[in-house]
Amino acid sequence: MISRHCKLNLAILSTLTATFGSTHAYAQIEEIIVTATKRAKSSQDIPVSVMALNGGDLDRLNVDNFTDYLKELPGVTAGGSGPGQSTIYIRGLASTTPNLTTAGVAGLAPNVAFYLDEQPLSQPGRNLDVYAVDMERIEVLPGPQGTLFGASSQAGTIRLITNKPVLNEFQVKANFGVSFTKGGEMSNKAEGVINIPLIDDKLAVRAVFYNDDQGGYIDNVAGTRDASSSARFRPEGTVRANGVPVSANRAGFQSTDDLSNVTFLEADNAELVEEDFNDTTYKGFRFSTYWAINTDWSLTVGHMRQSLESDGVFFDDPELGDMEIQRFEEDELEDDFHNTSWTLEGRLGMLDLVYTGAYTDRETDQRVDYSDYLFAGQYLPYYICDSSVTYPGAAGPVGTCQPPNLFVDSITDTEVQTHELRFTTPDSYRVYATVGGFYSDLTIKERNDFHYPGSLQADIFGSPGFFPNFPFTTGFTSDPGPFPAGVIFRNDIKRTDQQLGLFGEATFVAIPDTLEVVLGARYYDVEVDMEGSANGSFCNSFQPDINAFGTDISDVFNGDDQFTFRGSCNTDLLQTFTKGQSLDEIMAAGLSEAQANQVLNALENAPDKAKTDGVIFKATINWTPTENALLYATFSEASAPVC
Repeated sequence: MISRHCKLNLAILSTLTATFGSTHAYAQIEEIIVTATKRAKSSQDIPVSVMALNGGDLDRLNVDNFTDYLKELPGVTAGGSGPGQSTIYIRGLASTTPNLTTAGVAGLAPNVAFYLDEQPLSQPGRNLDVYAVDMERIEVLPGPQGTLFGASSQAGTIRLITNKPVLNEFQVKANFGVSFTKGGEMSNKAEGVINIPLIDDKLAVRAVFYNDDQGGYIDNVAGTRDASSSARFRPEGTVRANGVPVSANRAGFQSTDDLSNVTFLEADNAELVEEDFNDTTYKGFRFSTYWAINTDWSLTVGHMRQSLESDGVFFDDPELGDMEIQRFEEDELEDDFHNTSWTLEGRLGMLDLVYTGAYTDRETDQRVDYSDYLFAGQYLPYYICDSSVTYPGAAGPVGTCQPPNLFVDSITDTEVQTHELRFTTPDSYRVYATVGGFYSDLTIKERNDFHYPGSLQADIFGSPGFFPNFPFTTGFTSDPGPFPAGVIFRNDIKRTDQQLGLFGEATFVAIPDTLEVVLGARYYDVEVDMEGSANGSFCNSFQPDINAFGTDISDVFNGDDQFTFRGSCNTDLLQTFTKGQSLDEIMAAGLSEAQANQVLNALENAPDKAKTDGVIFKATINWTPTENALLYATFSEASAPVC
């Protein structure tokens, strides 16, 4: 169960703001200027449903991180496993599964686009958890928003707009805060902003620094478990934790065996027991420079670096006490990213031009307690119990099952570059338009090592442990040597996503200040490629590794019309098949019908790359009958992600 906690702000210890320069202030009704249409306009004057929080709102509501600002926006929610592991939903629409803890290459492309200023930061599986400090505003555009914002915007778009450097003004701001979580630890933060003019009317820089230590509120309580609770030994009719009994076809492989001669060693989490163990720390900086080249051209360059560290988990077990969980291995996350962006703005005759680009490098290093796999994995005892238990013969099961504590070591390296060029005509004309192009290139390299510590002590057919395992291909994030001891499965995968978009949107002013018609279209072209391997140690219980069991992803998606079967420990079946062979011909090589269908599917249906392209449209009628009323109707489409 995902838990909710309440934070009580005790005090803002110190706030210092200084402004020097020539400024004028006028009392007026508050108005939020947004760029939801990629033009700066009042949120009250555009035919787009947009929700916005300005900088004052964010400060007043004490909004800092991902979940903070989402909970203040109606219709916007987030699901996931904690900081740095969340997915955004608008109006409840979801394309991803938020409970995937290690969801990089396996994650679906999100259907809510996430922007920092002009750059999209959406990533498969988990979004960047950008710390929201020194923000001008946050915009939410319910979807679909496909014409101007492209892929991942079926459900909508969220934009974080930062404060930019200000010419001719020296500004300093400091913010220190302390808060308490009910039933948890104290939290504290320090934030600082400085704006420095370097050349009058020409050049200014702005720097932001922050450190936010957030105390935990989940308790890891004492507990033990052993492999007798495994799905392999679970009989029909056993009531699961969710109240659903085990059906006949889901009963354990050995659910009727007599286990009285089996010794089950316990996993004990006594050394990990801790109150409020889910601490989180955000620290980082953002630096930006604004250069007014001349009256028509300007350049903004920014760089941001953030480090996110968290321990523990952010959900509790309803079978235990409030805010309590039992974890048998350490849960840790280090999530670091560097982001560099640049925006060039200017005029070419009657056209306004904007070119914006960005490069992001994100590295995550995560350790996840995987021990709950005990209740789902029928083959887990095969790896941590003596083989005389899982393959007992006529004598019945006898021997020892090691403690069922498991964990995953996951490292992910994500690189993204994006580019957008667009032109706009003046909106003072009866017909005005925005046209442009967009390109992005995303690469994710991920390695997940599934550790079964008990496999090192288990008596596997007369020998301790399994023979060392080797990858099918040279790993993308590891060397080609054997896996570390105790690693039973490894996924080592590279994923690349490339997107190209061409878009245009025109507004026709039928009656000035009263009636407008907006027509838009976007062409999209998306390609996704996968390489790498996902293999295990199933066959290594009785023979040295021969790379005979698992999935060679590079072989599946290389487009060479060949596929090598790796689904059996029988080396005679380690054969290569060619597209065009029939099911009967494949089965003639000794494969079962199920195995032959696996081969046939890989040959006939697995492309070199997953691709999609097409054109989507938008139409809006905007009617302003009075200065206090705005009515509009919109038809809009959005492109669906490939995967």
